[in-house]
Amino acid sequence: MTYLRGTTFNEQTVVADLALTGAPAWREQPERASHIGAFVRSARQTLAPSAVRSFFAELRANDRLLHHFGWALLLSVPVFAAISYLNPGTAEFANPWFKPIKFAISFATFVWTVSLFLGQLRVPTRLVQVVRVAMTGSVIVEMLSLAAQAWRNANLSGSPTLADWTIQQMTTAMVSVNTAVLIALLVIFCGKKTWVRITDAAMVLAIRLSVVIFLAGNAVGGYMLARGSHTVGAKDGGPGLPFLNWSIVAGDLRVAHFIAIHAIQIVPMAAWLLWQMAPLPALRTRKILVCVAALFTALLVGGTFVQAMLAQPMIALAR
Repeated sequence: MTYLRGTTFNEQTVVADLALTGAPAWREQPERASHIGAFVRSARQTLAPSAVRSFFAELRANDRLLHHFGWALLLSVPVFAAISYLNPGTAEFANPWFKPIKFAISFATFVWTVSLFLGQLRVPTRLVQVVRVAMTGSVIVEMLSLAAQAWRNANLSGSPTLADWTIQQMTTAMVSVNTAVLIALLVIFCGKKTWVRITDAAMVLAIRLSVVIFLAGNAVGGYMLARGSHTVGAKDGGPGLPFLNWSIVAGDLRVAHFIAIHAIQIVPMAAWLLWQMAPLPALRTRKILVCVAALFTALLVGGTFVQAMLAQPMIALAR
């Protein structure tokens, strides 16, 4: 994870400096362990508590705004959870407050990931700060809209009103802001090499592919907004999986949307774990494996989307 930021801590400092120009010498030493074992070790090292602490310490040092904002979003989760217990509403299956809880968690990972991407660009600092502020503002407005929508669903019933329409339009507008940010990032990462600090082609490729899949997920989200529902073959709000509320009796477009928007964490993480392996796989091998990870994620998105459009639930627990 420190690789994305361009700075490192402790013993990884020298390694990261060499990482941008060539393979560290110690990674060229032969090992008896299989590549699978090396990958597992890489995952353990990356997810170790010390590595996670170093990641957030570095994130805070380089981007205080998005670091603090991500934690603020996570701290809102217990607040929404308490409200969901005190004001669950009258819906038979889905607690309306689960939606802002899920979005708070998702947005936290989103802003931290975009922060990592921004830190690897050679663009004017003022422009980066504008992007950070715009994204923070858009997420705040969207979270407030989701909270207002959850409150109305829990306490009011009947046909949609002007207030519901206004909330939906605000949400759509804020989604457009974040979509524009990702499109701009994709253009820059696909542009001149001098715009990007990362010189490892496998990681750059992973970021490009992950953003493409993310944008496809946003298209699925736009389709859900256009059709006015996310369930295919039944009405919204029916039986669903615990907490996630994905339909277990009909198709649900939210599954494909969920997988796609988290591709910006899945694919770059795969590239990072490959980079941490010892011995370090050849660049060509890592690029192929990154493409495989991206293709697998894209197939999951496409498969779950087609399944939903055929009115088939991802997991059928009731009929």
